[in-house]
Amino acid sequence: MNQKQIEYFMTVYRHRNVQRAADELHVSRQGVSKMIRSLEEELGEALFQRTSQGLIPTPYANALLPHVNRIAEEYQHIARMRSLASDACRVVTIASMDHIMTYLGTAFITAFREAHPDITLSVVDTTDEKALQTLATESCDFAIVPGPVTEETFVSDELFYSRYAVRLRREDSLAAMPAITYRDLDGRLMIGKGRAYACFRRHMDNGVFLAGYKVDILAEISDERLITELVERTGAIAVGYDYSAFLYSSPQIVVRPFGENGGDGQWIYLVRRLHSPLTAAAQVFRDFLLRWLENHSMRNVPWPDEGRHAGVR
Repeated sequence: MNQKQIEYFMTVYRHRNVQRAADELHVSRQGVSKMIRSLEEELGEALFQRTSQGLIPTPYANALLPHVNRIAEEYQHIARMRSLASDACRVVTIASMDHIMTYLGTAFITAFREAHPDITLSVVDTTDEKALQTLATESCDFAIVPGPVTEETFVSDELFYSRYAVRLRREDSLAAMPAITYRDLDGRLMIGKGRAYACFRRHMDNGVFLAGYKVDILAEISDERLITELVERTGAIAVGYDYSAFLYSSPQIVVRPFGENGGDGQWIYLVRRLHSPLTAAAQVFRDFLLRWLENHSMRNVPWPDEGRHAGVR
C-alpha cells in the first residue's frame, strides 16, 4: 500500500461515491476505480460493496481505516520533518519501530546531544513495514526494524538481538513455566501490537491460527504502557519483543521467553538505502549508535534471572 493508494482509499471511504472522490482528487472516475481495484487485489480483500445507492465499506475496510489514518498522519509528519531546520544536513531523520528510543534511554539521547550539539535527531515511531516504506521513498535517513532486510535494496547494521517474549500475570498458571509455546496460548485472551506489526501477525497467523489453536484477541494496541496495564487488569497474555516487555514495571506481571525453542527472536537493524550516500550527520549518528550499544552491553536485552522466574524490572 503506497501513499497514493491510501489517499484514494480514504477519499472514497469518506464520500462513498467514486465520482465525488474523483472530483476532490482532480482525476478521472476511471482512475479512482482502477486504484481501488488494484488495492483490493494487493490486499486480497474487497473494500467496498457497489450498490445503486453508492459504495458501502466492507467490514475489512472498516477495520483497515484506523490503520490507514495512522499511516497517512505519519506520511504528513515525515514530510514536515526536514522543514523544521534550515540546514537539513544537520538533521538525522529516523523511522523506527515502536519504543526503540525508549530502550536506548534518555542517557543515549542526552549523550548524543552533548557530543554533537549541532545535530538534531528527528524520530518517528511506526510499524516495521511502514519504516522501510518511508526509507525506500527517501523520506528519512534510517529505518530501525527487525530482520530480515532485503539486501538488494538496503544496507543494514546489527543493533541488538531481541527475543520473543510474553507478559502475563504472576498468578497465571503459565507463569511457573520456563518458556511459553504456541500450544500454551490455545483458548487464552491475547493482546499485542496487532496485525499492522509483522511480529504479532507472524505469531498469530503462522504459530496460532494455522496450527489450529484458538485465541481471543482483546485489542491490538501499540502503547506498551497500556498493554502492561491491560495484562494486569484482564489477565490477557501479551506477545511481543523482550526489549519492549521490560520497559514498564509491574509487580503483578512476569515475562517469559516465547517460541518453540525458548530463545527465538530477531535481530534489530539500523537500515539505510543501498545506493544513497549518508549525510555527514547521518554517518555520525550511525557510528555513535553502534559504539553506544557495544560500550553499554545492549546488543542483547538483559533478562533478570535469564527470564526464568523474574518479574518486569
